[in-house]
Amino acid sequence: MTLERTPRGKPKHHKDPWDWFFAITLGIGIRFLCWLLSAIFIAVLIEWVGMMYLWGPRHSQEILHTEIQYLGSFNQNLLTGLYPSDIAGAMVDWVDKGIVFFRLREISASLASSTHNSMSVFASYGVEAFINTLFIFSVRLAVCVSALSGFALVCLVAFIDGLVERDIRRACGGTESAMIYHNTKRLVKPAIMLSFGIYMTSPFSIHPTIIFLPIMALVGISIFFAAKYFKKY
Repeated sequence: MTLERTPRGKPKHHKDPWDWFFAITLGIGIRFLCWLLSAIFIAVLIEWVGMMYLWGPRHSQEILHTEIQYLGSFNQNLLTGLYPSDIAGAMVDWVDKGIVFFRLREISASLASSTHNSMSVFASYGVEAFINTLFIFSVRLAVCVSALSGFALVCLVAFIDGLVERDIRRACGGTESAMIYHNTKRLVKPAIMLSFGIYMTSPFSIHPTIIFLPIMALVGISIFFAAKYFKKY
């Protein structure tokens, strides 16, 4: 009589604290950098395609002036104590240093001086549109950084209110719903990423409140229902 051995599963690999540390810090930093580079690439590509087929070469400059006007209408952030214009000024300085380092303005001027070649002039407009798009991206990124505090405040209030409603529901003998919890929880991250992505890559000037206020309301409602119908077991 032979005894059959049951195959043992592979031992699980437990992450040490350093793995968690690098996943939280370096991993998030790399993903954020990749997201920034992708958004810049998409914004520049949309501007170039639109410059060739839809609007003129001065479109990006007009958008930049409008975005700066929007930026000046924001007051001091209540949580961070910073003005969005100050954040945008620091980011624009970094972008300007990069433009000077790569001599993009000199390249644009040299292309524009070739008046006998229409392709060179059009290429100079493309370089100028690229520079203006980087500035627009910096201004909008400052607005997104300021909007994060608003998202955090809405999420905190919705989470606390949802937990209170959950305790009331359990005390009154209400039913729990894992389906509502999981479905509403899935809406939070895509809604935030989609709103930031649309705002950063939009080829038209859109006031930030038109984009962020509805998304904040949607995120708050999702977190409220996720906390209200949270099922522990």
